[in-house]
Amino acid sequence: MDALAELNKRLRLIAGLLDGAASLIRDAPLPSTNAHIRRIGEALASVYEIQGALYKLRPELEVPYEDAPEEVRAANKRLGDAMIAAYDLADTAMVAEAIALLADFAKNEPSEYHRSIANGEVERLKANYET
Repeated sequence: MDALAELNKRLRLIAGLLDGAASLIRDAPLPSTNAHIRRIGEALASVYEIQGALYKLRPELEVPYEDAPEEVRAANKRLGDAMIAAYDLADTAMVAEAIALLADFAKNEPSEYHRSIANGEVERLKANYET
């Protein structure tokens, strides 16, 4: 395998590992969760910059992007909005309200995947803030 193809393979692996680590940090009882996730996001941005330079030289190495179906994009937006609102509440010591907001989201969300993320965040908030 040539060096650029090997680099591409490793960068894709690194991006996946970093993304997985961010999920683990989100779900773990680790102090400064938001700061750690932000750092991983910065590392991912660096990986993406390197991949962008690589794909300019070797466009055939880039995996074509497939847009998510509309219902997945809508569920992502609903979950994102709920998570932002919950984090804002938790940051102002309104953890019980944040938990209630996410629990309500999970109760009403049609997407099982997005419900499970919200429920995981409810458990993380409960564990981290002892409400």
